[in-house]
Amino acid sequence: MPYPVSCEAQQFKRLNVAVVGGGLGGLSAALALRRAGHQVTIYERRSMAAEVGANGGQWLAEWDVDVSLGRPVYLQQLTMRDWKSGDILTQYDLRDYEQNGAMDMHAMLLNSCTSIEGKGPQFLSMVTTRTGKITFKNGQQVEADMIIGADGIRSNVRTEIGITPKMTSSPQTCFRCNIPTDTVKKLGLVDHASYPSIQFWGGFEVPDINKYFKIVMSPCAGGDIVSFYCFMPTEYAKQHTSEGFRFKEVPVSEILIGSYECLDKDCVDLLKNSVDRMPWRLYVHEPYPYWSKGVVTVLGDAAHPMMPHQSQGACQAIEDAAALGLIFSADHPQFTHNIAAGLALYERIRKPRATRVQVASLKATDDITERIGFTSLAGTGALIDDDGWEKLTIGEMNNYDMRRHVAKEVFSSVGK
Repeated sequence: MPYPVSCEAQQFKRLNVAVVGGGLGGLSAALALRRAGHQVTIYERRSMAAEVGANGGQWLAEWDVDVSLGRPVYLQQLTMRDWKSGDILTQYDLRDYEQNGAMDMHAMLLNSCTSIEGKGPQFLSMVTTRTGKITFKNGQQVEADMIIGADGIRSNVRTEIGITPKMTSSPQTCFRCNIPTDTVKKLGLVDHASYPSIQFWGGFEVPDINKYFKIVMSPCAGGDIVSFYCFMPTEYAKQHTSEGFRFKEVPVSEILIGSYECLDKDCVDLLKNSVDRMPWRLYVHEPYPYWSKGVVTVLGDAAHPMMPHQSQGACQAIEDAAALGLIFSADHPQFTHNIAAGLALYERIRKPRATRVQVASLKATDDITERIGFTSLAGTGALIDDDGWEKLTIGEMNNYDMRRHVAKEVFSSVGK
């Protein structure tokens, strides 16, 4: 659609922005827009957390986030192990891919949002709790120049702009758990935290093991914790009919079933001593027809919920936030006077890339060679599928220049 962008010089106008949702995406949007010079308030009802990779990390530096607070782990390799023996099958060099522990990631963004230091107006508040107006269940009403829905996979903001999700339950579900490295050392277990690597077990269809049995493991929190994502066919999970954030911790016996009974013994010993074992039900969402309406938009899981198999959910939320910060900056002041046009441009820039990652994440559910990193391994298949689909690569994700993309789209829109 054409954007009514004037060639006439316009002064930057500070906007009053309301962000609904204080998870990683909401905090990123608040910080990006604060750095752009806007006044931001976040409305949140629960704490959230997530992990982030390298193509999200570049924006943390752009926003002067103190990354040291996130206690980053610099992962050097992607390692594929045999499900039964634990033997290394193949490895891929990740160089300076960055991953930050979940709680630490949220804390360092919150610190940057609320600090009195740093570029941009001081953050107004983080409140626990139709056209530029939000009405909460308690009757409170808030008016803003722009409203950003960062309220997750069950977004109320998304519903308010008329989007009805089409989703189905995934054939694969997941359990998330952790083991402190102190426990590992105390019990004399295999210390995977000492290896700066994302490690995989399973994920391939073999005669006696379903491809939906898969483990993704990596150190986080400065190496103090080893984090596990334990996948299995949905029918094996007793909790699969409920919602993830409402789940209670499960006994390890609910994880060590099916093909987990023949899993690498060293890995089993780690899982037996794990904590925070929480089930995570997975849904497949069809891409939404649009993200924005008037002065209201959505980002992150509210805009493009995806399967976790590319580890890109948090990164894409941060890229959404970065795009908003660039579009509504002093470099493009016209959009501070025409918010709807700016949000239309945001959708045009972000929706194709986020949708591509969303599709790739779904494809990686059934084919592990679709995962970023594995697509670059020799012997894991061609980069272009028989149907013409081109697999994601680390280069595609990390070499993307959003600032240039935004400038190009703004230039092309002038005069339309």
